[in-house]
Amino acid sequence: MKKDAVFVDTHIILDWLGKREPFFKYAEELFLWAEHEEIEILISTMSYISTEYILRRQLGKDKTKQALMGIRTISTVCNSGGKEIELALLSDRKDFEDAFQYYTAINNSANIIITRNPKDFEDAKIPIMSAEDYIKSSQQD
Repeated sequence: MKKDAVFVDTHIILDWLGKREPFFKYAEELFLWAEHEEIEILISTMSYISTEYILRRQLGKDKTKQALMGIRTISTVCNSGGKEIELALLSDRKDFEDAFQYYTAINNSANIIITRNPKDFEDAKIPIMSAEDYIKSSQQD
């Protein structure tokens, strides 16, 4: 059975590394599944940059860098660039960042997007779920 290629948005990474409640438990579970190679986590370069910027204020530079290096060992960095920027600019999506993330996920063969803001991905071509919903639905399979 082929494992899911799960695109994780920035909020999910911050939920895990920042131990944000009540979202931490399910974000942590996602990354544990990736560590055990049960799923493939895809992350955009933009998420690494945004996470570092936000988390550095909470954890400090060294701890943040160490945390990101840990994530890098259990995830795949998505290729993105001009094509995704152009698609996002031409998109009818309300938020440019969400559009960029969406097209990055699609163009890197993600088969699901995990986010805390499913409404930001209306009319998506692939399923959009919260970390909690994904974990719970996968445990039923």
